[in-house]
Amino acid sequence: MAHHTLSSASRATCPQELVDLILGETDRDNLKSCALVARSFRPTSQKLIFSDLTILPSGRDSILALQRLADVLSASPHLALHVRTLHLVQPRFNEPCVWMQSDILSVILSVFTGLESLNIRLFNWDYLHSSCEQAIYALITRSSLSSIELQETRLQTSARLLALLRCFPASLESVSFLTVFAAHDWSDRDDQKIASIELHQLRLASLHLNSHSPALLHWAIRAVDPKCLRHLHTIVVPHTLHDVQELLDSAVYVETYNLSFQSVFSHLESPNLEKMQGLRTLEISVTLNWGEIEEVGEQGQHNPLNDAMRTLDTAPHTVEHLVLNLNIWNPDELFRFMGSASLEHLGEGLPALRDVVVRLRSRYDDLALQRGIRYLTAVFHRLQYQGMLTAIVVRPPRRGIN
Repeated sequence: MAHHTLSSASRATCPQELVDLILGETDRDNLKSCALVARSFRPTSQKLIFSDLTILPSGRDSILALQRLADVLSASPHLALHVRTLHLVQPRFNEPCVWMQSDILSVILSVFTGLESLNIRLFNWDYLHSSCEQAIYALITRSSLSSIELQETRLQTSARLLALLRCFPASLESVSFLTVFAAHDWSDRDDQKIASIELHQLRLASLHLNSHSPALLHWAIRAVDPKCLRHLHTIVVPHTLHDVQELLDSAVYVETYNLSFQSVFSHLESPNLEKMQGLRTLEISVTLNWGEIEEVGEQGQHNPLNDAMRTLDTAPHTVEHLVLNLNIWNPDELFRFMGSASLEHLGEGLPALRDVVVRLRSRYDDLALQRGIRYLTAVFHRLQYQGMLTAIVVRPPRRGIN
């Protein structure tokens, strides 16, 4: 009886495309094991593991972990080429983490030549070692970058903020400033500085300005081509309202605009959207706190929801989708705010309007939330009857209502 053996060349193999597809649906921990299973698994596994990198992950904040990462990237330089998204995170507010005060970081950052997205969350920029700061600046200048996000960042001087903004490359498509605090003593002299320094003209498609800093608005007005913007997010506080309006007047092609009213008190003026003729989706966020309102009296003009309605009245007829975020402590108090705001005729001046989403954001108990939803449905009964209304509850993050 003849015995036949299959050579390695004739064994059935799984197509590499199918292997890559399976690995693409695998979580990071299992990918580390997959990289050791077979030679055909390794390149794709490594690419997926290193495509999104955090320095340093929570619980690994030590010089040893930082040095180990540096050693891995030094021994296998090709791994650095896989890094597309990088997160630099300070996990604790009141103290620096290891990487912020180590010169090892500058060596690590220098090898990320294909980086596309950078996320920086630094509570206090003053904790940075000078070499770390310079390495971050050098990283930001990379022409491969298309997205930068600065989150929960404190910059103590206007000069430091200007130095950072000056590094932004012309390749950027998206920029986000989320709770970024700069010097509060911004002056006419600082305006002259930002007007005199050379800045790249940015053709951003998306700009998120969730910051109270006038400096960032002044930078955006000067450096960002408003005709390229398609997605815009700003907040409204009294001392930046005129700057926001200047930006809105030139952002004529913006398709999605998210507007947040950060104060519980009414403003004398509200943003005007009438020049935004490309607008299709409008999202308005309002913070409602009756305890704060009562401190200045219970008059209708102090209702911040009225500010949102005045802004909505200026929206162009092109708006198709409206989202109203009501950030409220106690949903049972909704009637106090709704009573003085002109909500009954919501959307009548927007003939293209297709749907309205009202999000109720609160930490209150489920019973109060359900009563709030029923109340919203009754207030917007006309939209409910037309099938245009969606009223939902959204639980805010643990750290607070945004």
